[in-house]
Amino acid sequence: HRGTPDRWLYQSYDIRLTPGFHTLEAVVWQLGDAAPLAQLTMRGGFILHAEGAYNDVLTTGKAAWEVARLGGTRAEGGDRGGSFGVGLPVTVRGTSFLREAPPDDAYAAAEVVVKPLWEPNRWGIRTRGWLLFPTTLPDQTHTPCVPGVVREGPGAGAAPAPFTVPPRSKAVVLWDLGDYYCAYPELGVSGGAGAVVRWGWAESLRGDDGLKVHRDEWRGRSFFGFTDEFRPDGRAGAHFTTPWWRCGRWCRIEIETADDPLAVARISLDESRYPMEAEASFACDDASLGAVQRICLRGMQMCAHEMFFDCPYYEQQMYPGDTRVQLLTVGAIHADDRLIRHAIQLFDLSRRDNGMVGMNFPTRGTQESATYTAIWPLMFRDYLRWHADAGWLRARAPGLHHTLHGLAFHENADGLLENLPGWSFMDWVPEWDSSRGVAPSGGPGEGVSALNNLLYLHALQSVADVDEALGEPRFAAAWRDRADRVARAILDAFWCEERGMVADDASKTAFSEHAQCLALLAGILDGDRRERAWKGLLEAPDLARTTVYFSHYLFETYFLFGRADLFLKRLDLWRRYVAMGLRTPLEAPDGGKNGQCEARSDCHAWGSHPLYHLHAGVAGVRPAAPFFGAVRIAPCPGPLSFIRSTTPTPHGPVALDLAFEQGRVRGTVTLPDGLPGTFSWQGRDIALQAGANDIAM
Repeated sequence: HRGTPDRWLYQSYDIRLTPGFHTLEAVVWQLGDAAPLAQLTMRGGFILHAEGAYNDVLTTGKAAWEVARLGGTRAEGGDRGGSFGVGLPVTVRGTSFLREAPPDDAYAAAEVVVKPLWEPNRWGIRTRGWLLFPTTLPDQTHTPCVPGVVREGPGAGAAPAPFTVPPRSKAVVLWDLGDYYCAYPELGVSGGAGAVVRWGWAESLRGDDGLKVHRDEWRGRSFFGFTDEFRPDGRAGAHFTTPWWRCGRWCRIEIETADDPLAVARISLDESRYPMEAEASFACDDASLGAVQRICLRGMQMCAHEMFFDCPYYEQQMYPGDTRVQLLTVGAIHADDRLIRHAIQLFDLSRRDNGMVGMNFPTRGTQESATYTAIWPLMFRDYLRWHADAGWLRARAPGLHHTLHGLAFHENADGLLENLPGWSFMDWVPEWDSSRGVAPSGGPGEGVSALNNLLYLHALQSVADVDEALGEPRFAAAWRDRADRVARAILDAFWCEERGMVADDASKTAFSEHAQCLALLAGILDGDRRERAWKGLLEAPDLARTTVYFSHYLFETYFLFGRADLFLKRLDLWRRYVAMGLRTPLEAPDGGKNGQCEARSDCHAWGSHPLYHLHAGVAGVRPAAPFFGAVRIAPCPGPLSFIRSTTPTPHGPVALDLAFEQGRVRGTVTLPDGLPGTFSWQGRDIALQAGANDIAM
C-alpha cells in the first residue's frame, strides 16, 4: 500500500497449501516516471518473509528465488485523454504480465539488494533502504464484472459478448458502463497475429463543439480518452490487462486485424477500490435525495483507494482541502476509520522543516499551500469528535504543534498572516482569479486576506480542542489565547460596519459567502454582528458564492442556524447533476454552455459532502463528547415530514425513525450499547438510553 520510502507498507497473508509441490510466483512492476505521480519509489525490489518452518525456504535473502524479466508490457506513451498525473498508457504485446511465462533458461538467481542487519545497530546508524511498517489497510477490492451495455459495434444492445473480427477489417465497440468505474480492463482473445486493439476510457462523450454533453447521450458523439494498446501475437487464450487500473464511464475498444481473424472471447472489468460500502442510510419524503445520495456515494467510492484522491481520471492526488470533507463524508457513512487515519498520517509524513504539509501528497511533485496546511489541523479535531483512537491521535500531536508554529511564523505586526508561501487556494470562484482559486488579497505580496486568516483561526481553535481532550490544558490555553488575538485582529481589519459583514480584503471592497461562513462557524461575532453577518449571507446580492467544495462550510453554517430548507434548496446543483446523467459529482459547478455540465473532472469526491450533511445536519446526529463518547441528536427537518436514518458511530449505529408535523416530533431513536445520548428539539433536551427510545415532543 502506498506510503513513502521512509514508511513503506507491507501486507501479511495466510496461505493454506494442500499436500504436494508448490511454486510461489510474484509479479513486480516498476514504471518509474511512467507511473502515477502518487507512486513513490526508491528502486525496484521484492521482499517476502515467511514465518516458522518456511522461513529458510521462502524468505528473500535466504531462499533460492529466481527472477526473469517480463518484456511484454511497456509504458510507451500514447493518448491520455487530457489526463495527467495518473501515469502513461501501456502497450502489451503477446499477453499480459499476469500470463507471460518466461522459459526456464530466462531465469537467473535473484540479486540481494538490501541485506539484513545481522547484529544490533548499537550506534543508531540508519541503513539505506526501505523502512518497513505493517499496513493498517485492507486490500483493495478485485470484483470481476461486465456492467452496462454495448451502444455501438458487435453485440450492440447487450453486455459485451464473444465475437470474431475477420482478417483485414476493423471493429469498434462503444461500451456504456452505466456507472463510473475504477477497474482493470480484462480482454481475452485467440489468434489475430498482427492485430492492434486500442482500449480507451473516458468520463463522458463530447459534442461537435468539443464540450461534454448529457452523460447518457451517445449517438453522433465523439470519444476522447486515455487509451492502452494490446497487440496479439496469434496465440490462443491471450489475456490483456494493465499494471494500474483505469477509470471512467465509457470504453471504446477498437480492433484492427491483419491477415488472421481475432476471436474475442471476453471483454470485462476487474473493479478495484477501497472496500467501502455504505453502512448508513437516509430516507425522507423528498424523493430527489435518493439519486443525490447515489452519485455522492459513488463519487466517494471512486476517490477512495490506497489513499484518497481528488479525482481518479486526472490526478489521483490527495489534497488537504479535498481530504477534510472526504474524511467527514466517509465517517458519516462507514464505521471503518483506517483510511481516515492513513490520510492524516500521510500528510504528517509530508511535513517540512517549516511545518507546512504538502498541498498534495504522496507525490513526486509536491506543491506548497499555507491555506491547505491550515486545513490539516481541522482533520485532527474532526477525528477527535467522530472517532475513537485516542492513542493514535496523541502520537500525531507533535506534528500538529509544529505545523501551527510554522503558520504563526507568517504573522505580521498586526497578528495576521501575510505573504503566505505557495498556492493559497480557497475555491474555484468565477468572480476571483478563475485560474488560481485564490481569495482577494490572498496571494504572495497581495496584502492580507480575511479568508486565509479565518482558516488559520479555525486551525488554532482545532489544536486547542485536541490538546484539551488529550489532557494538555496549558497547551490548549496558549492556543486559545493566540486564537483570541487573531480573532480580534480579523475583526479590526475586515469587519465592515457599513455592510454588516466580514470583508474579504482590508480595503473592504470584496465580500463572499466564504468569509461570512468561516467567521460565523468560528464563533467570533457578537450578537448584533452575528445576526447582521447571517442576514448578509442570506440577502446580499453581490457576494462571491461558494462552489461545490466550499459549500461544505456554507451547509455547516445553515445548520448552525437551523435552516435545513436552505440546504435542501442549495442541493439543486446536485439535482442538476443527476438530471444531466452524471453518476458522480463534478469538480466545479457548471462552466458549460446551453445547459451542459462542463467541468474538467466528472468525478470529484469533494462534492460528496451532502452525505455528511444529511446525517450530521438534517438527521442531526453529532458527537457530544471527545472520541464520540456521547451523541447529541438534534434533527433539523426543514420542510420534511419524516426522516428514517442509520448513522454509524464507533460504538455502533444510531437509528432514527421520526415524523414531524406542526412543530411536533414523534417516533423512535435507537442507540447502541455504551453510547449515552441527548435528544434536542426546539430548546428542550431529553436523555436517551441504549436501545429504542420513544420520542414525543
